[in-house]
Amino acid sequence: MQVPSKLLRPQGASRALIQLAVAGAAALLLLGPAAATHVGEDLQNDELAVASNNLLLDTLRQWQRAPANVREARLRHLLQHAEQRRDRLLKLMDKNPQVAALRILPAPLRAQFPAEARGLLEDDVSLEGEVYAEVASDVARGLTQQRFFFQPQGNGPRYALQLAEATDRERTLLGWAGRKLRVKGTRLDGQLLLRGKADGEIVALDGGTGESTGVLNLTPKVTGDQKTLVILANFNDKAVTCTASDINGRMFGATGSTMNVDYRQSSRDLVSFSGQTAGPFTIPYSSTGACDFNAWGTAADNAARAAGIDLTQFRRISYVTPSNSTCGWAGLAYMPGTRSWVQSCGSTGVYVHELGHNLSFHHAGSPTAEYGDSSDPMGGARMVQFNAPNRVMAGWLPTGSVLEVFGGGSYSLSALALTAPATPQVLRLVKPDTNEFYYVSLRQAIDLDTALPVAYQNTLSVHRSGSTLPVKTVLLQSLAVGQTFTDSVNGIQISHQGLAGNVSTVGVAFTGSTCERSTPTVAVSPTSQTGAPGTAKAYTVSVTNRNTAACGSSSFALSQVLPAGFGGSFGAASLSIAAGGSASTGWTVASPAAAADATYTLDATASETSVANATTAHASYVVFKDSIGPTVALTSPAAGASFSGTSVTLAASASDASGVQQVEFLVNGSRLATDTSAPYSAKWTIRKLPRGSYTLSVRATDKAGNVATSPGVSVTLR
Repeated sequence: MQVPSKLLRPQGASRALIQLAVAGAAALLLLGPAAATHVGEDLQNDELAVASNNLLLDTLRQWQRAPANVREARLRHLLQHAEQRRDRLLKLMDKNPQVAALRILPAPLRAQFPAEARGLLEDDVSLEGEVYAEVASDVARGLTQQRFFFQPQGNGPRYALQLAEATDRERTLLGWAGRKLRVKGTRLDGQLLLRGKADGEIVALDGGTGESTGVLNLTPKVTGDQKTLVILANFNDKAVTCTASDINGRMFGATGSTMNVDYRQSSRDLVSFSGQTAGPFTIPYSSTGACDFNAWGTAADNAARAAGIDLTQFRRISYVTPSNSTCGWAGLAYMPGTRSWVQSCGSTGVYVHELGHNLSFHHAGSPTAEYGDSSDPMGGARMVQFNAPNRVMAGWLPTGSVLEVFGGGSYSLSALALTAPATPQVLRLVKPDTNEFYYVSLRQAIDLDTALPVAYQNTLSVHRSGSTLPVKTVLLQSLAVGQTFTDSVNGIQISHQGLAGNVSTVGVAFTGSTCERSTPTVAVSPTSQTGAPGTAKAYTVSVTNRNTAACGSSSFALSQVLPAGFGGSFGAASLSIAAGGSASTGWTVASPAAAADATYTLDATASETSVANATTAHASYVVFKDSIGPTVALTSPAAGASFSGTSVTLAASASDASGVQQVEFLVNGSRLATDTSAPYSAKWTIRKLPRGSYTLSVRATDKAGNVATSPGVSVTLR
């Protein structure tokens, strides 16, 4: 079937992307080949999603209007197009959830589809469960990939978790990892799309405290013995090259450079690793087949059970397999979680790294590199102790070891690796513009830290990070004596003034902040609505001023770009917003009376009036006139009933995807009474009516103007 050309007409965000692509190949070259490819893929996926939406609407209309003799054939076409659209929307959810949110069909529109088709459409759900990440890493090649999942309570099927909000998407999802949440979102097959963080949409059921059961295993303070089972698993065409004895020594050994020693030193003996290694067992998978690591784990579990191993005695399980050519990673782990995978046996540092993910540690990087901090096992998988922010967030440092700094001056700081320090070992300062912290620590070649790169020894490490796990830590600078770290935005200076033995003198100065402007954040709610041609819909535009505090308040002018024939107006032409604050206004958009059934994109732009700072947000208006009348029935009295007396109470039920406007009660076809709210009822006075037979019925009108009348019910007055 050919798609009508009008259905491929670019709308909104797609139009903007086309303009970018056409306006200059140079722009794409500046982005780089990978970025250019990404833009092209997003454009193609969105165009296909819009075309699928529009084709589906067209097919739905054909089915609604079809005579009885072709209705079944129209239904088959509708199901085919619904399936095609589902596949395209799933791809868009995975690649660009922000755009995918625009292509969700509003619930009133989905209700107009026959039941057979609704099973192929998205649906709105409210779920309780836990969030975790799947982190795949290849430190040697500097590669990483992470996906977030939502595990509903009851250990049912998990969902790939997507967040439509673009700003700080990764930070937000990391903040949810390991927490019990109640979420409202849109579900389609194995994907769960959350459109925003508005009140009621995301509710924390706990503060991230307490150890959860099942797939997740998070504690606010990472402590205790982490009894671990390592399973060696051969593929049917390739075997692992390491032995159980080798792995046992490297992971659980009590002396030397082992995983157990690393965690014991870093945590001051609060965390240890014990366990055993089983196998190798051969599992029915190949080194060139699909990278189905979960299936590998299940097969390895079954093999271990068959060998008499009780898996319930272990807190964590790690799988060691030969390399698989399709995976693209050296190690993978759930964060937080109980499972990890290592290919090609790996170095000891790889096990420290992957099990660290299980314990809720994320990567330790630099401003330019994912694994840029070689002073931490979560950076370069080097066998060194953990950095200061990771130790603080894990609760590994005793009381008095962390000094919160609120004023300028000189501070004494003992080496981080010392077990009996004479002074605090970490300084922590608030980083106001991000609500994060600066962590300052002295690293020296003590215990496993003898493996520190020379550039980190006898220097002050200045990290940026949050306050709770999991979060990435970023090494900003290593300060030799005489060097200074400067944050001009927040007016903070940290200097290494001197080093005597195991103690550094640290200077902290607050010099006054400067103004740094950022593009505002703009959001439109709801992201998608449906309406008949010629109707107006109400949206809300929210703007956040992301400038630093030194910039003060700013005015943001609002503008719109609408499809041809559409009209729109804002409740306020501009918004005055303090730095870091937010404000919102209404946005009313009306479709033209002649608008065709289709998905239309609406653009709302907020521009800071004093500088060239602007951001555009998008929403969808799905034009589709509801042509299906309500479902209506007279529920009382029953057919054949007879009455005498003064009055009879009539009752009815009515429902409609667009909402019920009114219900009229009819006696012999004439209106007796009208009710506009459920439960629908009316009083029929019969005292003075002639005796005999009467026909009762109800007529319902939906908010789209469609009318439906129930079959007549015959009753008798005696």
